[in-house]
Amino acid sequence: MSILSKIFGGGHHSSPADAANKYLNQIPNVAHQGYDPYIQQGQAVDTKLNSQYDTMTSDPQAFIDNLMKNYKTSEGYNFQKDALTKGLGATAAAGGVAGTPLDQLNQGQAIQGLLSQDQQQYLQNALSVFGQGQAGQQTVSNRGFNATGSLTDTLGNALNQQGGLAFQGQTQKNSDKNAIVQALIKALGVGAGGYFSGGGSLIGGLGSDMFGGG
Repeated sequence: MSILSKIFGGGHHSSPADAANKYLNQIPNVAHQGYDPYIQQGQAVDTKLNSQYDTMTSDPQAFIDNLMKNYKTSEGYNFQKDALTKGLGATAAAGGVAGTPLDQLNQGQAIQGLLSQDQQQYLQNALSVFGQGQAGQQTVSNRGFNATGSLTDTLGNALNQQGGLAFQGQTQKNSDKNAIVQALIKALGVGAGGYFSGGGSLIGGLGSDMFGGG
């Protein structure tokens, strides 16, 4: 047992840092539980978005073909086609050209025009739904990005607090040691010159106890 331990009873006092760390050490686990699900969702969505953007930029036609692969003529197209065919047929019959190549050409061009409009409407509808889906995915991606930033800030702040408390605790410990040594020097030096006749061995021992052993 050291000289100071004999003098002060060897008692141990927990520092404020030790008390605070009981709570600060819980922050990482709580923060990960709160933020990790959103971070993971954002990362998964980012992978999908990157793949979609890559396809759109590297091969736009393949992207459009993929949207159109399930196209079927609409009810509106079928109705208009029947009405148009009947109307053109009646006109051709009245003009005496029904069934001729000219009649067939007129009907083909008219039907193709209707089909093109129907396909364009389908594509616009598909692009609108696709855009809404991308907007939703982007929201999830942004939420994941923000959660990543919040998690980083939370963990960084907790670590900064622990570092600050550790520094303050060590500073206070050093200050207390110095105050004790100064108090002992003063107490032993008053009317007791004999204590220092041995070349300061006692004070040297105290200094060793205070600062050499950590």
